[in-house]
Amino acid sequence: MLLSIFSTLYETLAGENPNYAEYRESIFTSVGWLTLITVFIISLIFYVGFGRWKPFFHKLSHWIITLIIVAILGFLFAFMLSRSELGITDSYVIRFSFFNAIYAVIYFIIFSLLLKRVSIFAKRTPF
Repeated sequence: MLLSIFSTLYETLAGENPNYAEYRESIFTSVGWLTLITVFIISLIFYVGFGRWKPFFHKLSHWIITLIIVAILGFLFAFMLSRSELGITDSYVIRFSFFNAIYAVIYFIIFSLLLKRVSIFAKRTPF
């Protein structure tokens, strides 16, 4: 079931790649899980780790920096895993990596809305 969820998410924006079945068989699932778990861990560190420890990393600018880091990591995860699995770099790999970065940003926003309640200093970050 989760295989079809990640396949549906990625194929909705990036489109289907009929030339390589590896995307649907393994790449979508591994990139999807890696991105989701990494973004959740970064959100936990931001809100529970730093947000409850000291008031030094809790402003909107810090949240935007973290958001940019999450987007870059999302792009790199998809790019590196696709490239290592297929051994090529084509326009679909770039497009898929770009949309994975967008999904990473969306995941971070959702986790921010859920986790900011447990923070002490970042309770009002980002909104």
